[in-house]
Amino acid sequence: MNIDSDKVYLYRVPIDQSTAPFSAYQELASEALSKLSLVLPEAGTMLLKPNATVLHEPDRRIITHPGFLAGIIDTLVDQGVNAGRVLVADGGTGESPESDFTWKNAGYADLVASRGTHLKCFNEASGRPIAIEAGRVYQSLPIYEDVIDCAFLFNVPLAKCHNLGCTTLAMKNLMGVVVKPERHLCSIQEIDKPFEETIWRLTETGLSHFEDRFYDKLCDLLTAVRSLKMPRLSMVDGMIGRDGTAFNEGDNHPLGWTVIGENEVHVDSVATYLMGLDPTMTPYLRAATERGLGSNQISEIDVVDLASGETMDAVALGQARRPEPLMPIAGYGGRYYDRFGPDGAAVPWRLEDVNEQLKRDGKPPIVVELRPC
Repeated sequence: MNIDSDKVYLYRVPIDQSTAPFSAYQELASEALSKLSLVLPEAGTMLLKPNATVLHEPDRRIITHPGFLAGIIDTLVDQGVNAGRVLVADGGTGESPESDFTWKNAGYADLVASRGTHLKCFNEASGRPIAIEAGRVYQSLPIYEDVIDCAFLFNVPLAKCHNLGCTTLAMKNLMGVVVKPERHLCSIQEIDKPFEETIWRLTETGLSHFEDRFYDKLCDLLTAVRSLKMPRLSMVDGMIGRDGTAFNEGDNHPLGWTVIGENEVHVDSVATYLMGLDPTMTPYLRAATERGLGSNQISEIDVVDLASGETMDAVALGQARRPEPLMPIAGYGGRYYDRFGPDGAAVPWRLEDVNEQLKRDGKPPIVVELRPC
C-alpha cells in the first residue's frame, strides 16, 4: 500500500496482558510495516530514533521496546537494506551503571549485536544549527548531524503519557534530536529568562506562559525537522501503553496497536485518541493545529486499517479506542493530580508554581483532587 502523507495507518493485534514478549513487539512492527510500500533510499543511513530517555529495562514501558525496533530493522533488511546502514540512536540521560540504566539493560545492545546494526548515544555528538521559518520561540535549533545527514528518519516513540506534554509521542520524541543543552525544552532555558518573573502566570489558553512556550518550542522543533526534507516516518510502539508521568509513576495497560504516518501531528492525534484522550484538548496538539502543522480533529484525518486496507469510519475507530483513558498526572505537594479535569480541559502543569503566581496576583488558587500515584 502506498503511503499518503496526510493519512494515518493503524495495525492491531489482540492482547489482554500488561506485558508482552520480545517476539510480540517484533511481529507487530514487522507485520504493520510490511503492508506499506516504502520508497527506501539505496544509500545512506537509515536512522531509527526511539524514545530512550532513561534506559530502564524494556518491560517498564518507559522506553521504546527493542523488540519493536527489531521488527522495523527486520523489515528493512527484507526489503533490501543492508543492516550496516541502520543506526539506532537517541540523546537521553545516557548510561548510569550504578542505577542499572545501560544500553544492555534496555535491550538495545543485544538488539544491534544480533542484527549487525549500529547504536549511538547522541549526547556527545556534534550538530549544526537549522533555521526555523516563522519560529515563535526559536529562530534556529542545533540538530545532531547524524539526523541532518541521514537518508531516512524513522521516528519511533511509544504510547505513554507525560506530566508536561500529556502524551509523549512523535512530536515530543523529536526532542532527542536536539543538541544539549538546548535539548532540554522542559526546563526554563536561557531564551526564557526575559519572562522568568511571570513564567507561571496563566494566559488566555488557561495554561501558564511556560506551557505555552513549551508547546510552541515543540512546534518550532517539528518545523525544523520537516525543513530537512529527508523522507521520514513516525511509527508508534503501542503494544503496551503507560499512564502517569512518563517515568516511574504510572501503570502499564494493553493496547495492541501501532500507528504509522508521515504527518507527526496526525499520528499523535490518532494515537492520543486511541489512548482514550481528546486530541482537541491536548495542548501541544492544539498549538500544532493552530500553527497549520496538521489537524487534531479526528474527523479530518483518514485512518486506514492496514489489515483490511479500508478507511475506518468513526464507529470502527471508536471501537479501537481505549474506553478508560490513560491519564497523565503531575506532582503537587508529594501527591498527584490528573492533567485533564472532569470537564476535559487541561489543568496547568507545575500547579504549585501556578498557584503561587495566582496568589501574588491576588487571585484564587486552582483546586484539584489529589491522589497518590
